[in-house]
Amino acid sequence: MTGPIWPHLALIAFVSAAFGSGPALARPTLPFGVRIPAGRAGEPAIALARRRYNRGIAAGAVIACVVVLTGWTARIDLVIAGLSALYALLGGLAHRSIVVAKRDGGWYAGTRQAVAADTSLRSDPVRPQWILLTPSVLLAVVTAVIGLVKGTTSFSTVFAQALIAVLVVLLTVAISRARPEIDAAQPAASASRYREYLHGVLSLLLVSAGCANATLLVVSLQLWEVVETTVPVTIVAYLPLLAAFIAWIGFSVRSGDAGHRLSPTADEPETRYEQRDDDRHWYAAGMVYLNRNDPALLVHRRVGTYWTLNLGRPVAWLVLAAVAVVGVLAGFGVVTLPAKG
Repeated sequence: MTGPIWPHLALIAFVSAAFGSGPALARPTLPFGVRIPAGRAGEPAIALARRRYNRGIAAGAVIACVVVLTGWTARIDLVIAGLSALYALLGGLAHRSIVVAKRDGGWYAGTRQAVAADTSLRSDPVRPQWILLTPSVLLAVVTAVIGLVKGTTSFSTVFAQALIAVLVVLLTVAISRARPEIDAAQPAASASRYREYLHGVLSLLLVSAGCANATLLVVSLQLWEVVETTVPVTIVAYLPLLAAFIAWIGFSVRSGDAGHRLSPTADEPETRYEQRDDDRHWYAAGMVYLNRNDPALLVHRRVGTYWTLNLGRPVAWLVLAAVAVVGVLAGFGVVTLPAKG
């Protein structure tokens, strides 16, 4: 293997930490993407699934490090792909074990299931702080002006900056109108937490667009030979993305999945209801949602700070088809993507 090994080891550590932190940040009523009653969060089957999963994460990381250190393969991409596949398999096995325990133990037997809604999120929605998008737009304009002054004919990075700004705006609007995550056991408290969580996500999205465009500005200067392509300049170029990444990690750890770690604005006693068991609408261990009777287009995924499309809506398939078409056109060179060098 040529080159330093430590970046490969750091990448393995990052992937392992990302997969390993998922169950820790998940909502107590959604271990490994399985909906359970709040009173069943301490079940031995769940604790056993977590122990096995964590041991598998550690074993996979050790094996990947050994492969890299012994030089068995120089393809770190293959190592990461294999490690990710292993971790996905471990998550699927943990999900399956909890599903079996839930079914055999009749965890929802005798419970009163319900669904809660908060109309205030419609009448008084969380409004994005659009002022935070200003740096992204200004950086794109500055990059374009520098390119015009330089007399370059390649504006692919400027197009990428504009595309990032547009996509972030569309994503911000879509997420702000997505179905909120309200717990029937504590509807008022969970609505309060979700409102704060949504405000943080939308703000981070807009700020991250500025960070990405700042990186593209420095990359543009390198491509147009305004500055030399040196290691210090390259490090400076990616510092904004690193800052955004750290901010997302800090927010995820503080808020938890869908904001369940946040403190509500007021105390609320639990109701007699449990959140409705909707496992039948979720597939791939809580990653894919399909419910033809749900009018929502975007729903919060059961794992991580992400939203996913409701594949029960025809418009969701239109969106996926549009993304697939763009991908195919890019693969054939019809749509030119920004590239360095």
